Amino acid sequence: MKRKIGIAIGSFQYKFGDKEALRISKSIGADSVDFTLEGEECDYRNPNSVYSKGPEAVRAYYTELKEYADSLGLIIGQTHGKLPGFRNIASEDEALVKNTELDCLATACLGAPVMIVHNATSIFLGANPDPELMHSLSLDMFSKILPFAKENGIKIATETFGDAVRYSAVDFFGDIDEFEKAYYNVKQIEELRDYITVCVDTGHSNKAMRYNNPKPADVIRRLGKEVTALHLNDNDTFTDQHKMPLTGTIDWKDVFDALDEIGYDGIYNMEVNLNHFGKDLVVDTAEFAVKVMKNILKERYGDE
Repeated sequence: MKRKIGIAIGSFQYKFGDKEALRISKSIGADSVDFTLEGEECDYRNPNSVYSKGPEAVRAYYTELKEYADSLGLIIGQTHGKLPGFRNIASEDEALVKNTELDCLATACLGAPVMIVHNATSIFLGANPDPELMHSLSLDMFSKILPFAKENGIKIATETFGDAVRYSAVDFFGDIDEFEKAYYNVKQIEELRDYITVCVDTGHSNKAMRYNNPKPADVIRRLGKEVTALHLNDNDTFTDQHKMPLTGTIDWKDVFDALDEIGYDGIYNMEVNLNHFGKDLVVDTAEFAVKVMKNILKERYGDE
């Protein structure tokens, strides 16, 4: 079995546009992409956004992109939805729900089976947020957005967190106990449980280790079959560097051992900071990251 390699292409999209981002991704050897739906380009409140033109415009735009990706032989394996999560600000939370409805439609039109989202976060709610509030926001958010996933035949993957960035503390849902509690609270909703899954961000989990959380490989083991999407990246445990694998402190042999143990058979998708070496080297950086992952898979599994 030849394993598929993916890469997050937000940097390409912002620099070159969506269509050219797909062409470049194929040219550097990626099998799949993580297509971003973040930013003003995907906000119905922005009059210049396709989202502001309504569902039919969204359907037409992303269906055309899917057809182009198909012509290249490129998979759109996953998308990335909005970053903030619920913030306990009614107007912002309502806007997130409306935008996520269109994100789910776009994801389905792109042919991606899963969309990655962020949960509520201490970044916006403070270093020591009320646990009851955090779990209430999480359950409320997923209860409101998962019906859109169900309607469009996709899944939403909640992403593992790390530290709270602004504070010397783990992000509330970077605590694996709180992450699991929130996740399984949602899974108790019978009509929605089949539409939520987990994306392990190895870099986020690597940072969370500073606060007595398990290492990335053990996060994978703990979550098991719930893990169906990946954001593979590396760091020094202190900052969210999103470096390519093998360039930070993560034990990658252990990560791949864990993925094998849970029977992971999805895309080996990297979420790497393609601007790490400068904006003029984003394509070179992505191409090298793909080569690194290909070499890892070749040495481990014999993939060519």
